Amino acid sequence: MTGHSAVATLPRHPRSAAHARRVLAKVAPTDCAVVDTAALLLSEVVSNAVRHAGGAAIEVAVARDPAVGAITGAVFDREPAMGSGSRSGDAPAGEMETGRGLDLLEALAASWGVATVGDHGKWVWFRLPAE
Repeated sequence: MTGHSAVATLPRHPRSAAHARRVLAKVAPTDCAVVDTAALLLSEVVSNAVRHAGGAAIEVAVARDPAVGAITGAVFDREPAMGSGSRSGDAPAGEMETGRGLDLLEALAASWGVATVGDHGKWVWFRLPAE
């Protein structure tokens, strides 16, 4: 870990989203304009990996570009394919309890994507510019 980036291996467990936010806190000061949005998106991506991917662990990487204040977050899991993005249940969109993580990425991140690593897994990443 440096002052501007951090990487952690976390168990595939529901509490890992909280651990990932602590990794983010080591990189992004609380007065950073986009730290709350970064924490939300990182939690969503970690939660998706915990819920939908296989394997015992996930990797979390966070970097901050201090020159512009931009934050990049990424989560690696052992599932090479991206899920269909389907939402749970048949409830109307406003009543759903799950299935909004990718919508949040689309709405809040300046950019995001998925980078597969052969059949070993994938990185789901996002970037937030300074506001």
